[in-house]
Amino acid sequence: MSNFWNIMKFELRTYLTRKSFVILTVCLVLVMGAVLFYPRISAGFAAQGDEAAPPPEERTTLALQDAANLGQRETLISLFGAGFADQNIAYLDPELSLEEIKAQVASGEYAGAIVLLSPTEYLYVVDDLGMYDATTNIADELMTQFYRQSALTQLGLTPEQAQSVLNVQITNETIQTGKNQMSSFFYTYILIFALYFAILMYGQFVATSVATEKSSRAMEVLITAARPTQLMFGKVIGSGLAGLLQMTLILGSGFVFYQLNQSFWADNMIVTSIFGMPLSILLYTILFFVLGFFIYAFMYGALGSLATRTEDINTLTLPVTFLFIIAFFVTMFSMGTGAVDNPLMVACSYIPFTSPMAMFTRIAMGSVPPGEIIASIAILLVSTVAIGYLAAGIYRMGVLLYGNPPKPREILRLLRQNMKKA
Repeated sequence: MSNFWNIMKFELRTYLTRKSFVILTVCLVLVMGAVLFYPRISAGFAAQGDEAAPPPEERTTLALQDAANLGQRETLISLFGAGFADQNIAYLDPELSLEEIKAQVASGEYAGAIVLLSPTEYLYVVDDLGMYDATTNIADELMTQFYRQSALTQLGLTPEQAQSVLNVQITNETIQTGKNQMSSFFYTYILIFALYFAILMYGQFVATSVATEKSSRAMEVLITAARPTQLMFGKVIGSGLAGLLQMTLILGSGFVFYQLNQSFWADNMIVTSIFGMPLSILLYTILFFVLGFFIYAFMYGALGSLATRTEDINTLTLPVTFLFIIAFFVTMFSMGTGAVDNPLMVACSYIPFTSPMAMFTRIAMGSVPPGEIIASIAILLVSTVAIGYLAAGIYRMGVLLYGNPPKPREILRLLRQNMKKA
């Protein structure tokens, strides 16, 4: 047992003292801090700039002409004044010609002009039409409202009654008995990506570490000093603790930074949703990260022991990587459609290689019965331990395999041999 603890502590210390590990962790924490402190910093600069800020720009003027003699001047001025609240409205003489209006707009006297030709037709006169000019979109809505109000007035309603009918407010109330997928989507999306990159990255680290030991012949010494299960479990658990510590530092610093700047993010639904996730989701994240990492790290470690050179790692681990990528894409597609409880996701929730993502997503964005959660975790836990012992057997035999990487048929033969011995 002492060998196991020594191997685990050595592996953990190797990660924590590795420059790339430390630099990546510090950089991600700094990026998290820069993003979450940005509103506070920008607000501070804005407050300092207000002391010497130039006077605000003058409001532009939009000209309005009733060339159709609709005869509702006050109504039109009030309507267009509300629709173009950031501009002044100038009511032009109906006798003014179109050429004169064009000249006034071209000279800059007016930012633009709307000439009403009938209750359903108008001209928009403007000098330079901007790419994001939405004047006609707003005017269309205003003229539609004006036309409907006029029609209701002709039917016998007073202008006030017509306005009341057109501006009726519809109220609603949503009674939620399960999860709100809109609010849970953002933090689920972030956490799935974190699981994806962490498991792939640390799985590759385990495979590389094992292959490096084999290429340097250090594995032959280690295998005589400790049992294969001690070596495999020690290396995987050590690297898993390093990954969990890194995720805790990054996510924990993000939570602290958010708490310090929470008032500046009050209007941002995405950020408040991410950092307002329930504690249970965070605990499930840790659980599925640990189990998902172990099951893939054991496979990466076993395949890494079959490599004679570090260059062979990518070729040997490609099937496992593809399996994990498929699980990722199935999960992301289901999240995008909102159907996180579709038959494929339900099936993937009980397959050990896909359940860390599939079941976690269903828990975060849906309502999963406790029995299904317990069954999924139990299957994943038993499979992780079984694959760990199987990987340890392959690790022991991989010490003696040199030369070209074994083909899939030979790998399967090694698996069958270990199953018989077990």
